[in-house]
Amino acid sequence: MRVVVVFYLLILVSVSLCPNHARASMSRAQIEKGEVMEHCKLNIRKGAHWPFDPSHACCQVVTHSLNLLAICNAFTAADLEQINLARWAAVTRSCGNELHQGDNCAGYIVHY
Repeated sequence: MRVVVVFYLLILVSVSLCPNHARASMSRAQIEKGEVMEHCKLNIRKGAHWPFDPSHACCQVVTHSLNLLAICNAFTAADLEQINLARWAAVTRSCGNELHQGDNCAGYIVHY
């Protein structure tokens, strides 16, 4: 009987951790890409007007990123339909943590 109770408690704990496990399984780049899509969307979306000043929240995401190329690689096909990679490169430069000339960001070669 005791073994059965422990077994069911283990199952309960395992199931209750599933939502947290989903986030834990996301890579840092995927998390940062989500933050970019949330906080920089007005600056990097297709059809946005020039000139622009990235928001403080957008620049915080960019400046705290450890690997901007990893974010580039995390962009999905659906993301790429919505955003302009040249604008993304310009935002990184404007925020002070830039993609470098010659970097390949999801197929876009950065040039300044």
